[in-house]
Amino acid sequence: MLATTLVFALGMVLFAETVVYDKLHEKYQKKSAVLVERIAADCVSPVITGRYFEITMLLQDIRKMDADVAYAFVVNQDGRALAHTFAKGAPRELLQANPVAPTQQFSDTMVLTDKGPVHDIAVPLMQGQLGAVHVGFYDAAIRKDIRTIVLLIVLFSAFMLLAGIAASIALSRALTMPLTMLAGAAEAYGRGESNHRVTIDSKDEVGDLAGIFTVMVDRRRKVEDEREKLIHELQAALTKIKTLSGLLPICASCKKIRDDTGYWSQIENYISAHSDASFSHGICPDCAQKLYPEQWQKITQKRS
Repeated sequence: MLATTLVFALGMVLFAETVVYDKLHEKYQKKSAVLVERIAADCVSPVITGRYFEITMLLQDIRKMDADVAYAFVVNQDGRALAHTFAKGAPRELLQANPVAPTQQFSDTMVLTDKGPVHDIAVPLMQGQLGAVHVGFYDAAIRKDIRTIVLLIVLFSAFMLLAGIAASIALSRALTMPLTMLAGAAEAYGRGESNHRVTIDSKDEVGDLAGIFTVMVDRRRKVEDEREKLIHELQAALTKIKTLSGLLPICASCKKIRDDTGYWSQIENYISAHSDASFSHGICPDCAQKLYPEQWQKITQKRS
């Protein structure tokens, strides 16, 4: 945006300095030529009658009325000044700077003076039979208009530049902010953070990508929740289970078990110490019949 605006501004300034200047110069040339032709028409009679003072006063009045007029003078066929507006006499090099042919309507030549460039416009008197009228117009008048145009171009370009910068910043933020959010969420996802969500309301590709990323995060969170639940269940089961493994030395007669220290303990005491199982004592039918035959007979008679 900056480069485009600057190129546009430079191109417009160059256009103003070339094409616009040429157009304005052509316009001022025609305007000045018309003015000089009128002056030439007014000078014909005074030149014929030799009233050079009257011509001088006419030229002085024209110079006072138009600030763009640098000088004015009338020369005869031999190039000698008959009347002029110079205080110390007409410069010789200026009298010969812009000769005009009798067949020309006017002649325009750029002359360098101590006050800057001047357009010297010469119009022949009576097709050159009486000489010519020369009027110099400051080139600064055209340059002033060009500077005004250039200033307007610069101001317009500056305004467009500021507007372009503001639009570029706004557009950049609108485009990069969702991408930055998505990149941050992806980075957090890579670190294992599954609770990082992205909310992007745009309907473009970035919004679609954010929606896919959200679905992926939700699925991962669901899987992790299920895994954590399973781990907790397994840990809870392991805390309730104690497993006896290996070879247990047990007495063949009394059924006592020997521990690692060589101490013999009842089987129920050993199992209670090495597991979460507990015992409630009773008597099996075989032992009851063997140990208590009378009571066992009564119990069997009642059942029958």
